[in-house]
Amino acid sequence: MEKQQTAVTLRDQAFEAIKNRIVTGEWQGGMFLSEKLLSELLGMSKTPIRSALDRLEMMGLVKLSPKQGVIVQEVSLKKILEIYELRLSLETYAVRRLTGKMDAAFFAGLDANMAQQAEAIANEDIIRYVELDRQFHALIIAGLDNEEYTEVMSRIQDKFLLVVRTTFNRNKKRLAGSIEEHWQIRHALAGNDPELTVQLTQRHIEYVKKIML
Repeated sequence: MEKQQTAVTLRDQAFEAIKNRIVTGEWQGGMFLSEKLLSELLGMSKTPIRSALDRLEMMGLVKLSPKQGVIVQEVSLKKILEIYELRLSLETYAVRRLTGKMDAAFFAGLDANMAQQAEAIANEDIIRYVELDRQFHALIIAGLDNEEYTEVMSRIQDKFLLVVRTTFNRNKKRLAGSIEEHWQIRHALAGNDPELTVQLTQRHIEYVKKIML
């Protein structure tokens, strides 16, 4: 049992390490990754790495080819728009359900997250801000207390982070606009007008679509 637990832990460690390098842009679309390189870099055998790569391929972040090996997937415009539509549907549904119904602990979590966002902006740390942006939206979805929605949101965010990072790299002034929109959504969630919260959330997410098109 102990060996099995260790194997699972190593697989998860490999998965997170590889995924994070992809979504932060350290490993970009089209880049070739050999199992030998990954094994040396992560300090583990190929078995947990192969398991992690299978999972990443299912998510669409890498492509495994018998001839070429492991290739980081390019995210096509079509795929971006598909993810965008799914995220828009998921988040607007969530904020409509949650507006005016959340407790102090929920808002304390959002406020703490946005304090860190402000710090990341002050330090011009785009990678950190992108991760905090992810957490902000994940906190809202978590408010639904629905494991299925949380799981879907997690899969979407892993791909959407690539797009969000590109948006901020293209326009660093967008950071200030993004956090301001987060504050507007936060205050609307505390109010009693679900349609306002939906409008603010939709406008916030649609900005990415405008930039990418």
